[in-house]
Amino acid sequence: MLYRSFAASASGLLVLTIHHETVSAGWMALRPLFATPIYQASLSTDRGFENFNAELEAACTMLAQEDRAGRAWCEAHGYGGYTSYASLTDLPRRATVFADLKRKLDAHARTFARDLAYDLGAGRLRLDSLWVNVLQPGAGHSGHIHPHSVVSGTVYVRTPKGASALKLEDPRLPLMMAAPPRRADAPEDQQAFVYLQPTPGTVLMWESFLRHEVPPNAARSARISISFNYAWR
Repeated sequence: MLYRSFAASASGLLVLTIHHETVSAGWMALRPLFATPIYQASLSTDRGFENFNAELEAACTMLAQEDRAGRAWCEAHGYGGYTSYASLTDLPRRATVFADLKRKLDAHARTFARDLAYDLGAGRLRLDSLWVNVLQPGAGHSGHIHPHSVVSGTVYVRTPKGASALKLEDPRLPLMMAAPPRRADAPEDQQAFVYLQPTPGTVLMWESFLRHEVPPNAARSARISISFNYAWR
């Protein structure tokens, strides 16, 4: 017989433990291999978080109003709101609050890299890009991956009631050509899709090959987040 237990590691990773009991048919085992860890932490317990988050929100709102190149890109590509993804590549140098955020994210990225058992050699994970997302009501972001990166993620600044969750997709899904669907009551680690509902200060990181999307924002106001990529060099 098989049963599972979950425990949180010190770094915030959820660790699944498989327990085995012998059955009359003989000993058997189910070995979970090739795991896809999701790193989850929160800045909300940091000292001065409320002021820091308010400053982040003000900076994101200012960019959405003043970044004309970014707004033009959003209009041309049908993005329902504002993103600095295609227009600004130097946010940590533009505002102190983004530089402070980078330092916080760097620490979390180091922890995640250790938990993933990466052998970085003489290199390290370096913040490669950082961009603002202001998603208006009804807008979403279709499924995608982040090529040329190692670790990607998002920190959430404003998540009003009804704001979109992050939808994660089982990376094996395209290979399951003849597999039946999973039961509705299947455990989270066996679902084809998992939805994570963030709150202000939530930090989520994942390996960049993992396909993810943001369903349409059902809130009555904007959902604000800041996404990022880390490269190995």
